[in-house]
Amino acid sequence: MIIVLAVALHLEDLLLLDALGSPLPTTITLFYIYASPSPTTKAKDRCLREIPERILIFHAGTPRTTFLACLKVTTLFGLAFFTFLVAPAYIAADKPLLHTVAIVACGIVPFSVIAYTSSPFVVFIHLRLPAFARHPDPELLRRFVRNIPAGTKLDITTMNLVGRPRVTSVPVGDIVPAHERFRIVNFIDSRQSVLAPPAMAPGARYPSSRIAPAPPVTQRPQTKLVAFSSKFPWIHLRQTTRFGAPAGNNSRGVKDGWVWEELLAVVERRAAQQPQSITTK
Repeated sequence: MIIVLAVALHLEDLLLLDALGSPLPTTITLFYIYASPSPTTKAKDRCLREIPERILIFHAGTPRTTFLACLKVTTLFGLAFFTFLVAPAYIAADKPLLHTVAIVACGIVPFSVIAYTSSPFVVFIHLRLPAFARHPDPELLRRFVRNIPAGTKLDITTMNLVGRPRVTSVPVGDIVPAHERFRIVNFIDSRQSVLAPPAMAPGARYPSSRIAPAPPVTQRPQTKLVAFSSKFPWIHLRQTTRFGAPAGNNSRGVKDGWVWEELLAVVERRAAQQPQSITTK
């Protein structure tokens, strides 16, 4: 379009140059070189379109996450206020025991309820892609998700008791659909322990050759957890195994939100086929 516009604007000059014997191909070539992108620009565009190694496939939304984090901190302050300030004052004033227990319950009950119901809340989910799946073609990514290997990692970000982020790396092969805690939890990590892999029946095999078992749990580094446990051996931190990230709760601004919906469908289909597919020798 730029070439046509330039030729239309300078048509009289081109005719004059033709009458004087000036080479027209040189003039048109200059216009073409000016209009066409350079190889450097094409390489930059290709790099910009390439999919990164970790893509965001689920985001709970900033308002919902902020509200829940403030709620966690508020109940924590309420627990400290009623348990460590009001209750000792009641005891010092020789108040009835029932009143003191009620005051302590005012701090413990809200904190326990919020901690129990909000611990599976998922803030982010990132999918780690291998090199061959990071091609700019979206159809290749869609085929990879529909036939995703069991060892592909998901980085699931949740919140601890004070609202700080906590990242759990879970292979896709260890995800199992579930409906727990008033249907807040929609999938769980099937690994029973961080020290031993999930048990299988003797001689059992996986339903498909493409669905290989995830690597042993001992090969999954838990650097922060191990460092904290070695520093404070009397504190035993349990790894998060229950998550709540329904497909309908995905934020509208997530570009690759469809990946999480496809992934949930794949996990549910594999979970439905596994009881009939696992056979013993």
